[in-house]
Amino acid sequence: MSENADQPNRSKNSQLTCAIDLCRGGILAGLVDERARIVTSRQTELPVTGGKAVVQAITKALLEISTVAERGENEINAVGICVPGNVDQKAGRVSAPGLKWDRLALREMIEQGIEESGFDVRRATSARRARAERLASPHPDITVTSDAIASVVAETWCGTAEGKRHVIFVNVGRKIDAGIIAEGRIIQGAGGVAGAAGWFALSEGFREEYATRGCLETEAAAAALVRRTIEEWSGDTHSPLSRIASEEPSHLTPEAVIRAARGGDSLALKVITEVCGWLGRGVAELISMFNPEIVIIGGELGVALRPYLNEVRREARLWAHPLAARQCRILSATLGKNIGLLGAARIARLSSPER
Repeated sequence: MSENADQPNRSKNSQLTCAIDLCRGGILAGLVDERARIVTSRQTELPVTGGKAVVQAITKALLEISTVAERGENEINAVGICVPGNVDQKAGRVSAPGLKWDRLALREMIEQGIEESGFDVRRATSARRARAERLASPHPDITVTSDAIASVVAETWCGTAEGKRHVIFVNVGRKIDAGIIAEGRIIQGAGGVAGAAGWFALSEGFREEYATRGCLETEAAAAALVRRTIEEWSGDTHSPLSRIASEEPSHLTPEAVIRAARGGDSLALKVITEVCGWLGRGVAELISMFNPEIVIIGGELGVALRPYLNEVRREARLWAHPLAARQCRILSATLGKNIGLLGAARIARLSSPER
């Protein structure tokens, strides 16, 4: 399936879903059709100021993508928003530490912004209608979901796990969390925190960092690559990564460690092996607990670790319930940068009474 596909001959009666993904450093907005094709997308920068500015930028991106020429006369039946945090669906609140959001009423704020704009998102600007047809609300239903849940939904819709009913997506980047589908249903928990795999207790001893980040996230998320490189470095300058640690420590980043490992750097490979071991034990916990058909490793770091996926598989099968381990495949994510858009659109479309 192509990740992007322009459809100039689209039927006038078809419906599109507007999707927003708060990806790293930006706001990705797109229009997605019922066949998982992205009609068009636009990316803008994410404001560095407070929560209100970010919400205003999201609203602006939503309104702009709703007026693009590629939309034609197609209606927008739903709006889906993917955020890097936890979503309490019952309370309608979003907590995203990276954005400094603490139980933000995101959906309500965006609804208010659309209403204040006076623009009817449902209908294209070229579509005319009688005053009697005017809808009570200027926007379709808006659904907000976490990036981990959006990812697992996207992969079961049109990706690696298409059609499967027991799937877990492990989102590995600056944080670690999991999107879980069991018996074909999304598992979110009482407050939207289900899937907090970064908090798995996998160590015999407790470190202070675990209190704010969780054990697995401390030991296997992106920051762990840098910390472990420093811990493992013996002071020599025999390898490229060692020289960076010695001469330009500010250049010691997760990306630098990954590049060095791909070049065969012994220090980098040791660090990667350790991180994959921790990640594999976390995956083992998920396999034993949920007995999935597929575990997908994704996220920025998760995708970068694809060449070392066998290390994760080996460790997971060592620790997981034997029968559950045999029934489960551990695979890499396949949908690339558009995974959040696709998942947010799918959830919004299925949640909308207008579908």
